[in-house]
Amino acid sequence: MKNLSNETSNALFNAYDIRKTIESNGLGDIKRVHGGTDNDDTLKDLIHDLVYFLERLDKSGKEIYQ
Repeated sequence: MKNLSNETSNALFNAYDIRKTIESNGLGDIKRVHGGTDNDDTLKDLIHDLVYFLERLDKSGKEIYQ
């Protein structure tokens, strides 16, 4: 299962890079398209949710393997 912990950490660092890319290119306010329709969520909202989830998952995985 340590491999899963490594994969979670890798996904988290990728999400950080995506967040920085969104911020650096001023893309945070772009509306999410879901099912072919616009939504109130923005790219900034979506990446925030992903980072939050992955940080919690990464932390819980590290606690299990200590």
